[in-house]
Amino acid sequence: MPDDDVPVSGEMKFVGPMDRARRRNDTVVMGAVQRRLEALYPYMKGHWQRVAFEAGAMGEELEMNQETLEQLRICAYLMDIGMIDESIHRLIANCTESGTDYMQNADVRRAVERHPVLGSRKLEELGFPRPIIQGIRHHHEWYNGWGYPDGLSGVSIPLMARILTVADAFVSITSDRPFRSGCTHAEALEEIVGYAGVQFDPWVVPALEKIVTQKAHANESLIDRTLDLALEDLEG
Repeated sequence: MPDDDVPVSGEMKFVGPMDRARRRNDTVVMGAVQRRLEALYPYMKGHWQRVAFEAGAMGEELEMNQETLEQLRICAYLMDIGMIDESIHRLIANCTESGTDYMQNADVRRAVERHPVLGSRKLEELGFPRPIIQGIRHHHEWYNGWGYPDGLSGVSIPLMARILTVADAFVSITSDRPFRSGCTHAEALEEIVGYAGVQFDPWVVPALEKIVTQKAHANESLIDRTLDLALEDLEG
């Protein structure tokens, strides 16, 4: 296959110099954003990479094409670019230093709820594609319309945003934070399934459920194989 050709939805798509330059620029922005976010919020180190992994796996399960999967992963890395804003970070830092959940503070909550808008505006200025901008703007919308910033509901929320919402919640629930310990994968899945149709898209949640179940099965199989090998050593 020529270097300038990549498969998209089973077809060949030409990638010219402008496309390669765009991808290099996206990578530079993603790297800079990750370094800044992890410097400001060290307890969230690795969060966005994990969201990108889970969102990508869900996107594959939902049979998204390669171009859309790439945009979805970019969304995951850049979804919290708005959290870099100093007015937001300063308020959060004051809360996390005391070990409290910053979203319980009304002033902090109002500030944090601005980050999808701030982030999407910044990415628009940088020339990112509209699907990425919209995915980031709406990744905190709820399926029932109770989310922010625009109170969208159902399928009026972009699909990439609906996937990011589920992936972000799963990673957040299973991660340690200054104000709480992380849950197990099974506990996180149970909570997300319970909110299907409320916070999360009931069509997207089964994709996560399948992925988590497959991981659990794979881990159990690995444990069984390890025990079998150990028993063979003892018997030998």
